[in-house]
Amino acid sequence: MSKLFGQTSLPFVRGARRTGRLDNILVVRLIIAAVIFALALVAKMPTYVRIILFVVSAVIGGYDLVIDAINSVESKDFLAPSLIISLTAVIAFIIGYPAEAAALVLVYQLGLILVAYVDEKSRKSALELLSDEDEELALRMQTLFQDKETGEYPLSDTLRSSAGAVLKYTMVFALLCVILLPFLGDISYRVAIHRALMILILCTPLSAVAALPLVGLTAMCFSAKQGVSFNKAAAMENTAEARAAAFDMAGIFSPGEPKLVGVHSDLLDRRTFMNFAAHSAYYSEQPFARAICAAYGPNYKLDVISDFRELPGYGVELKIAGNPVLLASAALYVERGMQLPNETPTDGQVYHLTVAGRYVGRAVISNAVNEETRDLAESVQESGIRRCVLLTEEGSEESQQMGETLGFSEIYSECDTEKKLQVIADLAQDGRNGVVYVYANGFEGHSEAKVDIRVGKKAKFADALVMPDDLMNLPFAVQICKRMCELAGENAILAFVVKAVLVFLSMTGYCSLWFAMFADMLVAVATQLNAIRVTRGSFLDSLRARR
Repeated sequence: MSKLFGQTSLPFVRGARRTGRLDNILVVRLIIAAVIFALALVAKMPTYVRIILFVVSAVIGGYDLVIDAINSVESKDFLAPSLIISLTAVIAFIIGYPAEAAALVLVYQLGLILVAYVDEKSRKSALELLSDEDEELALRMQTLFQDKETGEYPLSDTLRSSAGAVLKYTMVFALLCVILLPFLGDISYRVAIHRALMILILCTPLSAVAALPLVGLTAMCFSAKQGVSFNKAAAMENTAEARAAAFDMAGIFSPGEPKLVGVHSDLLDRRTFMNFAAHSAYYSEQPFARAICAAYGPNYKLDVISDFRELPGYGVELKIAGNPVLLASAALYVERGMQLPNETPTDGQVYHLTVAGRYVGRAVISNAVNEETRDLAESVQESGIRRCVLLTEEGSEESQQMGETLGFSEIYSECDTEKKLQVIADLAQDGRNGVVYVYANGFEGHSEAKVDIRVGKKAKFADALVMPDDLMNLPFAVQICKRMCELAGENAILAFVVKAVLVFLSMTGYCSLWFAMFADMLVAVATQLNAIRVTRGSFLDSLRARR
């Protein structure tokens, strides 16, 4: 097959290449072939000379098709476009349609050039969407573009496999046409074979799948421009189909690391109180513990700590120098029937400290809501993901208050990493849910959600990254994912409708081999150009209206 451009081949046609620089030898070949074809078509000459010129034109313009067809046979790829076009041209020459056979080869080769050129320009246009963005992000997307699987997604795989199945059945149908048409009407076997060849050409998957990767790649760049960068188009389709989203509290709706905002003790000075509190919190993984330890510093005597026990969502209990110590929220004290002194209302989560059964004071941890993401859950629900779940490490009472403030009706409190992953696994097992998991504090692995979205610049296993300042663009990204799927469906419908019309024209004798290929190539280019509609202003306006 002809090498039009260098580097990676287009997914649907071997030999269509992308570097933006045409193969000059191929262009010269096609010009020479076109001149010979025109000469044979218009000049007066014996019939056998005319046929020879048509053959020469086809050979000069498409000898590489035959080479690629032979390679396809050797690799047992019997549905390769190059093989089908080559066989169609040879049979057309044999049954007496030399002009159409030569024109078919030339139109196919010129179509590949045009399709590859539009593909290259469309990819550059997609990357140019990131020209004003962070250089690291643009470089990351450029690297992803080098992987041919980046633009693929389940819908494209389905359409491609369906096109292959249609082609197999079309071969059977074309054979039946050759056998039955002469018996059903005043049609010769030569004409029947000619019409069958047109049907066969029209059912090659070229136009049906030409733009599928471009739609995905353009959508990826457009989403990345909004601050949500997916690593594959497949993750975008999974996001479009999601019916549930799970959100971590920390780092999304509250500061990633809570802070100690105050301590109060009538018995101990601040330094002594913090010494007890920090040693109590040292082995805990709960957010309040990290806040207390961060405020204390590095001066620990760990040999005095014993019998440590985590109380997820409530606090910790342990022994320090043999004395029982409890650092926990008021809910735990009430549950255990322990009395606490009256406390002044404060903004924050309060953790009370008792040593040897005696109340010694309290620590206040900030629980401020990130005002920029306060309406995130509501916006995500408006984008089509109706079920939003909040996962918190705090106790049930604090979690319920925060969840109601943020618009969540489904809240899971006292969650460590293991419990979060279990909740997501349970959501994923519900066949009605495709789950998106949005988290800020990373873990090494992938949850059972369809899509893992990490807040931050880097994550090894995440399917997408979102910058902290762009979290409110997440619902917009969901809409872009849905738009990508809509455009892919539109392109497929357009291609199959045009093919159906051309098949009808072929069956009734109002089409030719070269025109069928020409129309199919035009549809391929049209579907490629349609990919850029992901970024159309009318689409943006409609999304803003919904928001």
